[in-house]
Amino acid sequence: MVNVIFRYLFGEVARTWLIIIAVLLFLTLGLGLSQYIGYAAAGDVPVNTVFSLSALSVVRNLEIVLPISVLLAVLLVVGRLCRDNELAAMLAGGVGLARLYRPFLALGVSVALFGGLMSLVFAPLAAQKFKVLSASSAASAVQSVSPGRFVSLDNGDVAFYAQSRDKQGDFRDVFVRVEHTGNKGQKTETVVTAKRARQQVNAKTREVTLVLDDGWRYEGTPGQANYRIIQFKQHGVQLQPPQPRASGDVHTMSTQALIASHTPKATAAWQTRVSVPLSILILSLLALPIGRVPPRSGRYGRVIAGILFYVIYVNLVHLSEQAVENGALPGAIGEWWVHAVVLAVALILVAREAGYFVSRPGHGDRR
Repeated sequence: MVNVIFRYLFGEVARTWLIIIAVLLFLTLGLGLSQYIGYAAAGDVPVNTVFSLSALSVVRNLEIVLPISVLLAVLLVVGRLCRDNELAAMLAGGVGLARLYRPFLALGVSVALFGGLMSLVFAPLAAQKFKVLSASSAASAVQSVSPGRFVSLDNGDVAFYAQSRDKQGDFRDVFVRVEHTGNKGQKTETVVTAKRARQQVNAKTREVTLVLDDGWRYEGTPGQANYRIIQFKQHGVQLQPPQPRASGDVHTMSTQALIASHTPKATAAWQTRVSVPLSILILSLLALPIGRVPPRSGRYGRVIAGILFYVIYVNLVHLSEQAVENGALPGAIGEWWVHAVVLAVALILVAREAGYFVSRPGHGDRR
C-alpha cells in the first residue's frame, strides 16, 4: 500500500515538474533567441551563432529555473490533492504525513542533485564557452554586416558602411569612421573611404583588421581646421573585439578554484553556486505545508503566495552575495543565514502540520 501511494504521488509530481520545467526552459530559450536575433539583425553577432549563444544562456539561467519549477510542481500537486479530498482520504486511511511527504522530497532531492551538478560543474564550463563564442562572434561581426546600412562596431567607436558586396565576399564602396580618445581625453576622428574592403582576423589575438584598397583617409579633431588628408593604395583599420574577462573571472572559474581563493568575490561566487541545490531542497520542503488548502477551494492562491515567498528568498540571497563581495558581510555568515532562516520557517510549518503546535484537550487551564 505504501509503495502504491509513493509511486502515485511521485508520478504526479514528476509529470507536473517535467511540464513546468519544459515550459520555463522554452520561455528562457525563446527570450534568448529573440535577444540574439536582434543582435544578429543589427550586425553585432553572426547569424550562425544565435542558437549556440541562446542555448548557453539557458544553462546559465538554470539556477533560477530549477528552484521555481520544483516549488510550483509541489504546490500544484498538493493543492490538487487537497481540492479533490485525496489527501484527506489518505490521512484518514492511516497514512502519515511523513509517508505523504516522501515522494515530494524525493523529487526535491533528485532535482537538487541535478541542479548541484549543473551549478557547480557545468555552469562554469558554459560560461567559458559563452565567453569564447562571444569573442569569436565579435571578431566575425564585420562579416555579418548587410550592405547598404550603417553598422556600429567596437562599442560604438567605429561606424561602418558598404554599398555592396562582390562574389568573393569583399565589400565595395566602403565608408569607415573611427573615433579615438587620447590620453588627455581629447577626441579625434578618422574617416576612411575606399573602393574595396576585406576582413582579416588574427587567430591568436582575435584582433580584427579591415584591409581597405584604393581610398582616402581624413584625420583630425572635430571643430578644428587642422586635419590631414592621405591617399592610399592599401590601408588597415584595426578593430578590437570585446576584451574577454580576466582569467580570474569568477563566472568561468571552477568551484574548486573558487573555494581555494579566499577573496570576497570568490567566496560569494561559490556560495551562490551551492545555494542552487540548497534552495531546491528547502523550497520542496516549504512547498508541502504552503500547498495544503481546504477541500474544494482554489489552489492558485497558495501558488501566488509561494511565488512571492520565492522572490523574497532569491532577493535575500542575491543581496547577501553582494554584501559578501563588498566585504560588508563576513564569508562565514555569507548567504548561509538566509537559507537557515527559510529552513527554520519550513520546519516550523511542517511541525505545525504534524500537530506539534496544536493545543490538545486536557492541556488547558488547570484549577
